[in-house]
Amino acid sequence: MKPLADYSHIRGFNYTPSYAQNDLDFWNNYRHDVVDREMGYAQRLGLNSARIFLAYKAYLRDPRQFQENLRDFVQTAWAHGISTTPILYCGGPFYPDFVEEEAHDGLPAIPSILKPENYHLADEFFDDVYQAVGSEPGLLFWDIANEPGYHTPNFVTFYPEEPEFRHLLDPKPQDMEAFRAKQESVWAFIRHAIAHVREKDPVNALGVGNTYAYEIEPSQTAPLVDVLIFHNYFETRKRVRDECEIMKRLSQKYNKPVVNNECCCLCRSNPYDMELEILAEYGFGFYVFELMIGQSIWRKVHGICYPDGTVRDPSIVAAVQGFFRNRGPSAIPEDVNEEGSAHLAIRLATETLAKTADRSRRHMERENAELLLEAAEYIANLLEAGQYVPMRVPPTARIAAYRRQEHPNLDEIRTWLYQLVQQLREVCCILGSGESNSRI
Repeated sequence: MKPLADYSHIRGFNYTPSYAQNDLDFWNNYRHDVVDREMGYAQRLGLNSARIFLAYKAYLRDPRQFQENLRDFVQTAWAHGISTTPILYCGGPFYPDFVEEEAHDGLPAIPSILKPENYHLADEFFDDVYQAVGSEPGLLFWDIANEPGYHTPNFVTFYPEEPEFRHLLDPKPQDMEAFRAKQESVWAFIRHAIAHVREKDPVNALGVGNTYAYEIEPSQTAPLVDVLIFHNYFETRKRVRDECEIMKRLSQKYNKPVVNNECCCLCRSNPYDMELEILAEYGFGFYVFELMIGQSIWRKVHGICYPDGTVRDPSIVAAVQGFFRNRGPSAIPEDVNEEGSAHLAIRLATETLAKTADRSRRHMERENAELLLEAAEYIANLLEAGQYVPMRVPPTARIAAYRRQEHPNLDEIRTWLYQLVQQLREVCCILGSGESNSRI
């Protein structure tokens, strides 16, 4: 698409299909059926743009098939109302420390693309990508590269605006001149790539998927792009806002819109609910990392949907749709016993514990288990609805697990039901037998 003045409407996601271990696996083993199903999940979530990593090695293995698969993806996503931002350059050959590879396993030799004499290889790759999808209406903009900036092992850049807390992660390189030379070797390639893409395709918008906002000025790319892009996985609201302030200043200086096209990571203290609320405050479009919880290495710390369409955490779904937890003084704590349901649940549990303890019923294993689990579910639903319990493994998930067992341990279930009763008594401040005059 032509450059837009505003990308604040973008609610996007990074995408690796649930069956793929990584993006090379994605493109080498492309599956239209999975892509179609998972774009359907994104559509249901109200998401409207996909960011995909183009695997250069998959292209080298079979350029024509790669083009066909890429075209199918863009068209399939667009059929669900989802635009695409393809990342052109990512991975080893586009990074300073890449060890050049000899020809093997059907692949040609792969040199460092950052050497100016090899720039033409990147140009040829883009030309084929452009041929495949450059005229597709679902193409939103070209993402020239994913996190191209050179840094220390813990992603420290030592650029002037880098916050001090980042410098605690790695010592300053002894040879800063060599370090800066590697950084500049990347930016020189990125500026070349922008120029080539612009010459080949003067219509569609482009940007660079920078790791940090404070890399943009040193890269000297802001005047060359249509949209200013940054990633953010910072740990507190202040840290996130401080980087957003840099982007706000850059946007005003260059009169260009801003997009964050990677954010949200559970193991980096960067929850979806926090990050997306702040991006909304600044009016920045976003791409969460990532849509699917599948086979990739990120599955324990990223992702919204499982392959069957269930979700890890409904609060993430709310956040991507623009709804955030009330953390202010107007928040009203839940009272799950306002109509006496906690009393009734405790009464049912007490009666069930007594009934299933009758030795004349010992042969009724399955029936006893279901009675106990029914009573447990009554309490579990109250505890979960009132947000009284951690939801990493919610009580209802444990109940479902017991119900799947052919021979559940009745003593274990009885003990747990007793614990649930005590927990409900405590949160609802209930004394005595659980009698109630409730209208229920």
